[in-house]
Amino acid sequence: MQIQQIPTPALLVDLDAMESNLRSMADFFADKPAKLRPHFKNHKAPLLAWKQLRMGAIGMTCATIREAEILVQHGVDNILIANEITGEEKADRFAQLSRYASILVGVDSATSVRELACAQRKHGTRLQILIDIDTGLGRCGVQPGQAAVDLARRAAEAGLTVRGLTGYEGHLQPLPPGPERDEKVRLVCRNLIETASRLESIGIAADIISTGGTGTYAVCGRYPGVTEIQAGSYLLMDTQYVERGATFQRSLTLLASVISTRGSNHAVIDCGMKELSAERGLSAVKGLPGTRLKALHAEHGLLELDAGLSRPLEVGQKIELWVHYSDATVNLHSSLYGVRNGKVEEVFPIVH
Repeated sequence: MQIQQIPTPALLVDLDAMESNLRSMADFFADKPAKLRPHFKNHKAPLLAWKQLRMGAIGMTCATIREAEILVQHGVDNILIANEITGEEKADRFAQLSRYASILVGVDSATSVRELACAQRKHGTRLQILIDIDTGLGRCGVQPGQAAVDLARRAAEAGLTVRGLTGYEGHLQPLPPGPERDEKVRLVCRNLIETASRLESIGIAADIISTGGTGTYAVCGRYPGVTEIQAGSYLLMDTQYVERGATFQRSLTLLASVISTRGSNHAVIDCGMKELSAERGLSAVKGLPGTRLKALHAEHGLLELDAGLSRPLEVGQKIELWVHYSDATVNLHSSLYGVRNGKVEEVFPIVH
């Protein structure tokens, strides 16, 4: 199938760019003690997860119990849910899933400890946890140091297996690379390692220290004692991370069709907020200088064209837009079309 035959709107993945990103990240970790555990939520495509695993990833990171179930159903047996789960129903699902794979979950409260310990007793499965540390993001997590030690002790006494720590420095991902940003990242790593040492001093093993993202992997991945990095966006890569200074190639675009024109400086395409996330910024039009995405409605995108363009857009013409925020856009679709040299080479189902 040629690109022009794909029904729109549709997500495209430039396979050459994506494979370059795969190789670059694999090469970085090839000689490092730390290894890559990519985030599944970036693409939600099991076939892409397996591409990452075959290139050296030690397992997958995910955000929800549902994502973990999808991965297990597709044969992935080493998973971190880098987020809290709560409630008896989700604790039971976690315990049941732990029969079939090695699964870790982040914990930051006594309530979660109690619910998971109850599920462990009910289902007779060994549940593994990481203490989730607030690295300064101000979202989930306990404070490093004594608060983390106290929670780890409580979890161990409840019969859960504490494997170590996780902490995501999401507040540092948007900062431009440089000495000041990198020192803040190293401070996060240092706090994690020091807290892990305190766990080990009271007899609780901390063999896993999981942190990092696409913006900080190179700093975290070199820090002594860090064992794994949760980078995800590097694979498909979006404009947001390019603007933040990440060095990977953008590979993700949205293919759309022009459905209306008015004059020489106005056109409408068949994608809106239901197909393209604008939460963190509007997408740029690929390969058409002087053409800008002006606004997104529910099912329409409004384009503005500079006056005097030699080739105004025509109804039926297909164009591509660089995806600005990949996580939220991928979540709106059911498949990704892998393209090379103008042809569809692979189709990656997105599983929700």
